[in-house]
Amino acid sequence: MAWTDPNTYIAGAILTAAQMNAMQANALAGGPIYATEAARTTAIPSPFEGQRAYITAPTEPSGTGMTITGIQTIYNGAAWTTVSTICGLVTTSEATSSTGFTDLATVGPTVAIRTGTAAIVTISATMNTGAATRGGTMSFAVSGATSIAAENDNGIFGYSAAADVFVALSRSYLLTGLTAGVNTFTSKYKVQGGAVDFTRRSITVQGVA
Repeated sequence: MAWTDPNTYIAGAILTAAQMNAMQANALAGGPIYATEAARTTAIPSPFEGQRAYITAPTEPSGTGMTITGIQTIYNGAAWTTVSTICGLVTTSEATSSTGFTDLATVGPTVAIRTGTAAIVTISATMNTGAATRGGTMSFAVSGATSIAAENDNGIFGYSAAADVFVALSRSYLLTGLTAGVNTFTSKYKVQGGAVDFTRRSITVQGVA
């Protein structure tokens, strides 16, 4: 079953069986389907709020270590927003001794996605402090249409007061104040008291229509 661009009908027109079958197939598809974002924009020059379109071979979203096969998009009245969940993942264990937010040897993970003015961001990692009185923080920065530096308030934090700690952490945030467009979310890291290892790092982003 494939989406068929609908015909333009005039008063008194007689519908054929093929046209009725095409309308039925479109209804069952749940909305228009296009190969790329550019094809969607060409086909829908004046979208209405709440309009949906599925993209089978998207060019905009990407995630570290992930293959994007198809996305669902919604027009929120001002811009198209990707509402499919896009994830980036790095499994390698890497450490830093930086006390300010920085990249690890393998940058990220990162996710690039078209958002409106808000997105749900989830970050997770396993941290190994390696010794007592050490802590590690994972956060994220945003670049592209929006510029936001990594900060503690958007992070996850693990600390060992008296012994070596190996812990898996995860947290989700509703991030507002974005500029609509393609935004890239990149994980950043810092430590307190000595080197900390981070492994199985992931960042997941979903646009909010």
